[in-house]
Amino acid sequence: MAYDSGPTPNGGLSTEVVDRVVDALTRYLGAPNGRDDQLQSALQELAREAHDKRMPPEKLLIVLKDVWYELPGVRDSIKRDEQVRLLQRAVTMCISEYYRS
Repeated sequence: MAYDSGPTPNGGLSTEVVDRVVDALTRYLGAPNGRDDQLQSALQELAREAHDKRMPPEKLLIVLKDVWYELPGVRDSIKRDEQVRLLQRAVTMCISEYYRS
């Protein structure tokens, strides 16, 4: 049976945490070769909340990708290869934080 992501905004995660991830991803997108401290901290908080709410990691990644593809810098960019590389890096960080929680 497939997991039903349902219509819950942010997958049931708090708006505050998701907003923090949006801010961190926006900064990350603007300076992809900079330090990832803010992004890592935001993803750590996101993963901890998902873990506490017993959200499966697949669902967490769906939320992360939904947030990513809604960023203006991603929607308006023509650099698809760079986007994929940056998203993969963020996904890897998020998975690491989820299993560290």
